[in-house]
Amino acid sequence: MSEESKNNNLFSKIQNFIFKNYIQLIISLVILLIIFIGFQTYNYFKIQDIKNSSISFFDIINENKNDLSNLEILIDDDNIFSILSKLKLIQKNNENKNFGYSNELYKELLTSSNLDDLYKSSIAANASYTMINASYEENTNNYLNDISIYINNISDESDGYFSIKKELEYLLIVSEIDLNKSEYINNSKALDKYNEIFNSSLVSTSVKERVKKIHEFQLYK
Repeated sequence: MSEESKNNNLFSKIQNFIFKNYIQLIISLVILLIIFIGFQTYNYFKIQDIKNSSISFFDIINENKNDLSNLEILIDDDNIFSILSKLKLIQKNNENKNFGYSNELYKELLTSSNLDDLYKSSIAANASYTMINASYEENTNNYLNDISIYINNISDESDGYFSIKKELEYLLIVSEIDLNKSEYINNSKALDKYNEIFNSSLVSTSVKERVKKIHEFQLYK
């Protein structure tokens, strides 16, 4: 069979296939077109939403740096400015010692946001240190369970966060002892954690020094 005959035969098969299945092909093309248009429309409104959130965010920040409560209108948006708004509100409420509200925002950030492990670890570490301090300032153990959850959100694999996580684990135990007015020297959990940190080659020297000072203070206070 000549090359021309082969080509004609192939063309004829394709033509017959299209003729027999043209309805299904048209339906498939229409569906693909609808999906494409829908995707483009979604992207358009997503971009517009981000632009609007961006304008609102910076307007609120620039108009009144002392009152950022209007940022609350942005915290439910599904974009980066929702995260930035929560972080700004956390910062302001921490300054005003409204730790209860900050704690709720920390929880929202860590449970509802698709954050990279590095950012999640950073926020979780910040939340842990902040709420440990809040526990002492308010003399309450109400935050201790949340702090434990924050610490668990810190990735052991993230650079620099292994030492921080170990320090926070120790600080949480010490905080629980202090707030419950227990004896440090009789708390095996605290002493075991101290020894774990001090004997670990992975924990930084600076963290070991801080933990050692707290350990000695607790022993001799």
